[in-house]
Amino acid sequence: MRRLFILLIPVLLGLTACNNLTADKAKEAVMRGEQDRIPLLIQQITIVEDITIDSMRITVDSEPMEGYLYTTWKNGKSETPIIVPVLNIRSSEEHKGYIEWESDWESATKAYVMNLFKF
Repeated sequence: MRRLFILLIPVLLGLTACNNLTADKAKEAVMRGEQDRIPLLIQQITIVEDITIDSMRITVDSEPMEGYLYTTWKNGKSETPIIVPVLNIRSSEEHKGYIEWESDWESATKAYVMNLFKF
């Protein structure tokens, strides 16, 4: 029985290691998901013609992770850099293999409007 237990330990450790979310996996998932969401955001924010995601930085690299999306918002000939906070990046407990997060586009939009009109 003891030998069986000793043989199972590496297998169990290997299985739990496969489920760990890395900063690179989180960054890739968030950037891909938010890139797909941009057309809907532009549709809602009528004063913006285009939003591009330039990069992402993970500031907390253990679950729940946190970070920032560095974006560029375009309106006519002007381009404005805006930082979008991303919180609670974690492996989904309900859907195996999925990554969940919360991005704060509302505060980013407020920052863009304030910058645009120099409030």
